[in-house]
Amino acid sequence: MNRLRLILHRLLRRPAVTGPARIYVRRIPTGVMLDLEHPISRAITAIADDEELLGLFLEYAADRAAASGHDGHAPEALRLEQILRGVGFEAPVYGEQVAALAERLRALAPAPAVVIPAQRREGGAAA
Repeated sequence: MNRLRLILHRLLRRPAVTGPARIYVRRIPTGVMLDLEHPISRAITAIADDEELLGLFLEYAADRAAASGHDGHAPEALRLEQILRGVGFEAPVYGEQVAALAERLRALAPAPAVVIPAQRREGGAAA
């Protein structure tokens, strides 16, 4: 159901950011969801196309599978840093796209909670 909703959203709405990587934004009850499929797809493709990054990723996956608990100095943390350094971990937004994204996010932001004066009196709504 979520995949169908995502497909319909992409067909019926323009992306908030059109390039170099499309970013879609949709409202949810508590805020917004950023659809980052294009930047993430680009990162996965970069890993698949680079033998060194792919090797690091496979080592990372093997280390994660063998890990028994949290170890802050585990070797997979270093490998993950190396992978992120190789593919990047940021999605660029240029020029007018910055203002368009900000405007779209502002338009979809949930309305601020309204305080009812009766709730401020002693006992209020909690009583």
